[in-house]
Amino acid sequence: MLTQINLFLCLALLSILPFSANAKLTQSIDRTEIHAGESFLLTLQVDEDTGEQPDLSLIPKEFTIISNSQYQQMSYVNGRSSIIKGWKIKLSTLTTGRITIPPIAVGNEQTTAITLMIKDTNDRVDLNGQKKAIFLESSVDQQQIYVQQQVLFTVKLFRAVNTHYARLTEPTAGDSIIEKLGDDIQYDKMIENTRYVVTERRYAIFPQQSGQLNIDAINFTADVNDPSQANRNRFLNTTRPISVNSKKIELKVIPQPLAASSPWLPASEVVLADKWSNTTGELTVGEPVTWTLLLYAQGLSESQLPEIILPKVDGLQWYPDAPQKERQVNGKGILGQRVEKLAVIPSKQGEITIPEIQMKWWDTKNNIEKTATIAARTFNILPAETTSSNAQPPQMIGPTVETKTIIDDSQTLFWKTTAAGILVLWLLTLLAYFKKSTHPSPQGQKRKVQQVEKAHSQSAVVKNLMQAIKLNQIENIETDLLEWSSSLTTTPIHSLGHLMSQVKDKNLIDKLNQLELQRYAANKTYYQCNLSKSDLELLVHELTSQEKINNDSEIPALYAR
Repeated sequence: MLTQINLFLCLALLSILPFSANAKLTQSIDRTEIHAGESFLLTLQVDEDTGEQPDLSLIPKEFTIISNSQYQQMSYVNGRSSIIKGWKIKLSTLTTGRITIPPIAVGNEQTTAITLMIKDTNDRVDLNGQKKAIFLESSVDQQQIYVQQQVLFTVKLFRAVNTHYARLTEPTAGDSIIEKLGDDIQYDKMIENTRYVVTERRYAIFPQQSGQLNIDAINFTADVNDPSQANRNRFLNTTRPISVNSKKIELKVIPQPLAASSPWLPASEVVLADKWSNTTGELTVGEPVTWTLLLYAQGLSESQLPEIILPKVDGLQWYPDAPQKERQVNGKGILGQRVEKLAVIPSKQGEITIPEIQMKWWDTKNNIEKTATIAARTFNILPAETTSSNAQPPQMIGPTVETKTIIDDSQTLFWKTTAAGILVLWLLTLLAYFKKSTHPSPQGQKRKVQQVEKAHSQSAVVKNLMQAIKLNQIENIETDLLEWSSSLTTTPIHSLGHLMSQVKDKNLIDKLNQLELQRYAANKTYYQCNLSKSDLELLVHELTSQEKINNDSEIPALYAR
């Protein structure tokens, strides 16, 4: 009887202990079609409870281990329990071709080898029978450029399906400077009866050495919904990763021509201009005037623009301020701007001529060297105004003692009068203090008067501006526009470039940019100003909104306003 009980207990214990005889180790991957850059899941599973861990050092170095998680499942069927332990290892590789994952050991067990065929990633992904569900396009505006010349690189991502955890890499291009131009642009486009969401991104690339320049492929990775996987589990929205590459682009970079001048300025357009605070042509000895020099270059960044070399002029002294460097982004890329302001003080009278100022640059459209110039200018220097008097003060006549008596009496009278005045002022101040609550403060009335005067002034400037636009008077348009814009902000706006930096509307920026280029163009051509009343209303909105943001900048952004 005791033997039967012991046998029963042994069988019961065996039924609840993990079954370890003939433990089996298996491995699998979640899919067979894998492209370079995509991640996939390698699963190792053993049907026993073991404390051993898989030896992941056996995974080839071509693979990157993204993550490694462990799971355990326990079941009890027909009086017998079983335990399954497994590991999910997420891998990816950029290597293409045939790669073998060798046998991986867990304790005394070992998997079989798996050979994978990693396909090259192309510029498109087909999903569920839909061709080109996701694809990339990349392009440049020119195939041959000079060293340090701007080339525009554009990437367009087309998506006909929803994506999750999307990521688009940045371009690389050897020894070059790459700058992103503005924010991404997103729009819809119909292609062969399929609606795509297009994300467009632009870059300016400046190669730093001649030879062949390779713009590497842009890689787009994301997770997309996979209906074939979802059918296996109706409660889960299963996704799978995808990877798309753009095509590589090769450019030819030619060196700086031997005939080109230094500094080397390869651009599509360069404008050199100046402005004087005194436009009469007459200056005065010792009285300073402001001379503003402006350099604009389409296709160069502001950091590439050199200092404007000034000639030495006898009778004039320069006192330069720190240069202002700005940029604008337009349809042609980067428009670099450099503004230099100088205080000019004449030191002698007569006629003084400032000779022509030149800036040589290379026209990349016509492959020739050109010269931007500021024309020579002659001033008539007037003598300094002097206010001197040779009259001598009258002398006192009479005995010294009498003079002293008169002075003493005058001082006594002065101090008595001063004391009385102070007393009267104190009494008036005291009286005003007690009557303050019953009499309104004049500050409010004064503020209203100032506001009315400011409104009248702005109205006059706007009237002049609209008249200048109607008559197409470019110089007056610039002057009135800057004066009116400065009245809308607390900070004076000194140039059209400064005004464009305060505006966000692209159409308005383009119109201001056209006005600025024509205003300072070396060769004047007919130009019709296309600023409208709605543009001015939009400018008011942009400047006043920016002013409010600046005034509210001290309030923490996370606090409710």
